[in-house]
Amino acid sequence: MVLKAFLKSVIGPAGRKQLRALQASARATVYGLGNDVECPICGSTYSQFLPFNRPNALCYTCKSLERHRLVYLYLKNKTDFFTGKKRILHFAPEKCLHDQIRKHPQLQYETADLMTTYIDAIGVLPDHVMSVTGIQFSDNTFDVVICNHVFELVPDDAQGMREIYRVLKPNGYAIIQGAVNNSMEKTVETQHLTPEERKRIAGAHQHVRRYGRDYADRLAAAGFRVEVSAYVQEIDWKHYGLMADENVYVCWKK
Repeated sequence: MVLKAFLKSVIGPAGRKQLRALQASARATVYGLGNDVECPICGSTYSQFLPFNRPNALCYTCKSLERHRLVYLYLKNKTDFFTGKKRILHFAPEKCLHDQIRKHPQLQYETADLMTTYIDAIGVLPDHVMSVTGIQFSDNTFDVVICNHVFELVPDDAQGMREIYRVLKPNGYAIIQGAVNNSMEKTVETQHLTPEERKRIAGAHQHVRRYGRDYADRLAAAGFRVEVSAYVQEIDWKHYGLMADENVYVCWKK
C-alpha cells in the first residue's frame, strides 16, 4: 500500500491514465492470441473474451457482452431485421449494437433512454429522452422494438411492457431481454430491500427484481404472443462466448 501511494504521488493523474491504457493494451494482447472465440458483432477473434464480473464475457474491441452477441446473431440469422425498410426503436442502446444497425440506411433507426449520461465505450446518447413507461410515440408506429436488460431496473415493468406493445405495429415484434434466472420459478421483487440485499438476490444493487421462469408470462400479460427461443442451442455458443441457457424473448403484437 505504501508503494502504491508513492507511485500515485510520483506519476500523477495523466501518468496513471497512460499506465492504465498500457495495462489494458497488454491484457488485450494476451487475450487476443488465438481464435477460439469470435465476436459476431465486430468480427474480432481471441483466445477468450475478457472477464467482466465473470470469465470470458467482454469483447475487447466493441465491448459486447454475451447478451448483445446473442441478440445480434438472432436478428441476423433468424429474422429479416436487416433486409427491407423498417422503423426501429431501441431502448437503452448499446454502442456495439447501435453501430452495426446504423450501417443499414434502409432502417429508420431511433434510440431512446431516460438516462443521458453514459460511458462512451458502451453507450450512446439517445435520439429521444423518455422513459419506457411513457413512450412519446403514437400507437402502431414501429416495426421492431429492442429492449435489452431494462425492465429489471424499472419499478413498473408491466406499464413499460404495455407501452412497447402499444407503439408496435400489428404483426410487429419486440426483442425484450431481461435478467432471467432459469432456476427460479417465480420472479422475486427486491424494491423493498437494501442495496446490499438487492445485489445478493437480483445481481446488482440497482435492480428492483430478479426474473424467474415466469418472465414470459409477464410479457404475455401485456398482450404479446411470446416466443421463447432456445436459439443459443442451435449454434456454437462457446465459440461466440454466449450463455448456454439464455433464451431470446420474441414478443409479437397480435
